[in-house]
Amino acid sequence: MAAKNSTQSSYGNVAHALDILLAFKHKGEFSLLELSEFLGISKSYLLKLLDGLKEKRFITQHAETGNYQLGLSCLELGNAFEQQLDIRKVAHPSLVELSKLTNELVHFGVLDGNVVVLLDRVVANDSILRLQFHLSLTSPPYSTALGKVLLAFTNEAKVEQYLATTTLEPYTSHTTVDPDIFRLELAQIRNKGYYLSYETFESGISCISAPVFGKNGAIAAAISICAPTIRVVSKEQELLKYLLAATAEVSEKLGYDRQWKGQKAIH
Repeated sequence: MAAKNSTQSSYGNVAHALDILLAFKHKGEFSLLELSEFLGISKSYLLKLLDGLKEKRFITQHAETGNYQLGLSCLELGNAFEQQLDIRKVAHPSLVELSKLTNELVHFGVLDGNVVVLLDRVVANDSILRLQFHLSLTSPPYSTALGKVLLAFTNEAKVEQYLATTTLEPYTSHTTVDPDIFRLELAQIRNKGYYLSYETFESGISCISAPVFGKNGAIAAAISICAPTIRVVSKEQELLKYLLAATAEVSEKLGYDRQWKGQKAIH
């Protein structure tokens, strides 16, 4: 029985230590009293746990105020986790589910220099579109829903550099080739949090796209759903609902916190 109690006590200590670390998701620093009240545990017990966390550098204590903050070990763990992330593996299950729910073609891409690079493509088993719509592994950002979303949420200097070095040539009659109109479209995308492109890359095909964010609040990738224009128009709101649920899920897996300022909260 004594061994069982010891095990339960150790488990309780670990659980409370983790609760301490998780508390800092809500606030940057705590006094001992604030942390005690926040967690609902006694100060004497809390001090013992904090001492252990300080020893392992998970917690640090401000020299002047005595308040507690997260330590370097938390950063090291976060960096190790990020290095292990393969964004394609993280996103793929959500892309498969999105394709299944919408019965449409789903793309996942990132911006690399002046091109959109497709990292993944999922086709629903019953999709009439199949792979007849061939978005190449790389494509110009200005002509695709993925590309416009990726540019819309990058910094303005990068957008201006892109426009200064790119000739906007039409793929269809709906491709935006006026830089000023293009800038307005990017502003609208940032405001709405998604983009629906009508046949800007291939006639008869339209796409709806939204951004995926990383842990630092910067855009990490974008997801799009592509289908014959008539289907996209007829079920736009349904597609948007599933798309935003997928981008929110992938963003969360990448460590995105919707409290980050400076980004449009779309989910």
